[in-house]
Amino acid sequence: MSSQLPTPPPPDADDPPCAPNSDAPPSPPQLQVSLPDDILEEILLRLSTAADLARASTSCTSFRHVVAPRSFARRYRSLHKAPVLGFLRADFYAAQSPHPSAPVANALAQAADFAFSFLPNPACWSARDVRDGRVLFSAVSVSEGRGDFIDATSNTFVDLVVCDPLSRRYIQIPPVPEDLADSVQHCGMLDFEPFFAPASDDVRADESSFKVICKVLCENKVAVFIFSSHTGKWVSIQHHGLGALSNEVVDALYARCGLHRRHYAHGCFCWVLEWMDKLLMLDTREMKFTIIDLPPNSHGGRLAIVEAGEGMIGLLNIGMRTLDFYCKVWRNKSKGTKEWQHSTINHPLPNYHWCIIGADEEYLLLRGISLDWPWFGSSSQQRPDIEYFALELKTLLLERMYVSKNKMMHAHLYRGFPPLLSPPSI
Repeated sequence: MSSQLPTPPPPDADDPPCAPNSDAPPSPPQLQVSLPDDILEEILLRLSTAADLARASTSCTSFRHVVAPRSFARRYRSLHKAPVLGFLRADFYAAQSPHPSAPVANALAQAADFAFSFLPNPACWSARDVRDGRVLFSAVSVSEGRGDFIDATSNTFVDLVVCDPLSRRYIQIPPVPEDLADSVQHCGMLDFEPFFAPASDDVRADESSFKVICKVLCENKVAVFIFSSHTGKWVSIQHHGLGALSNEVVDALYARCGLHRRHYAHGCFCWVLEWMDKLLMLDTREMKFTIIDLPPNSHGGRLAIVEAGEGMIGLLNIGMRTLDFYCKVWRNKSKGTKEWQHSTINHPLPNYHWCIIGADEEYLLLRGISLDWPWFGSSSQQRPDIEYFALELKTLLLERMYVSKNKMMHAHLYRGFPPLLSPPSI
């Protein structure tokens, strides 16, 4: 039997209309057709990936209106780390599937000019650093070629350019003035290393500006020169003596042991001085050098400098299926022991021979070769697959990016936004 309530009869046409019921709930307010721009901006800023933001910006005019200003791009970059798109050596190696950035990386590879044919005499430049989609080049002779960092080292001041391969624009940096250069050119100049300064944390900063730091290593001192695109001028920082170092350390510095692998933590650029258990640190806030001792028997090729909390510096040593972690207090105002504390982190790393070939603030670029490959006693002439991974330092998430037969000794991580979100950066 149906339990449906009976339907009331329709009202008679002669009946008077019912009086309004004062106790009835008010009718719901009408929904807004559109959100205010400031609220919409906050929503779009919380999209997790740049690809999602690109798709949203193409869906309607109001979204594009909010996303278009450069102030929005600056805020988005401050809230989300730039995705790893590949790495750069002599060529650009786009992240391959199944890496999550593979579609965007392939689009970037097709849209940008990674042959850098727009540079004057493109064969005469060698990549020295990459940051936010920009590439810093230094001049080398035609005979040395372009690609490997070692080929680009110089014991003299050389020309520099900063370029954007996506917009195909570049800026040639003026040479270091003679009065500044003379202060080190007669001090046994051994190596000239240019690299980008860290990006500003100020979201109001002009994203088109940049700074280049040049570390000049001499026989008994280290000097720093800084170029600002905002002022268009070079400044020189006070020289720092290396008199406390032994002759062996100076000889190793001359041989550039470890100096081609630069790390960054707590506002400091760091260089592991291999085979002597030393770490050279440049504090970019005070522009001062510090040399500290490393734990004994540190393996420079598998050692990364990382942040380990306020006033703490950490060393991450990549071993066989484990990560050895060392940390110590290194700033005077911090409390705690000043000796290295060691712990082991179990990590499902593949059974590979690992080497760090690149690094930035948030990622390591790793080269891995399987130890299961029959290195000895094999009649096979085939070369093993060499795999390249990005390791996120905070989460220790390991993502394979590229597989090749070529064994690269050094490369630059390339991180940036998809083409749709990359306005001309220079």
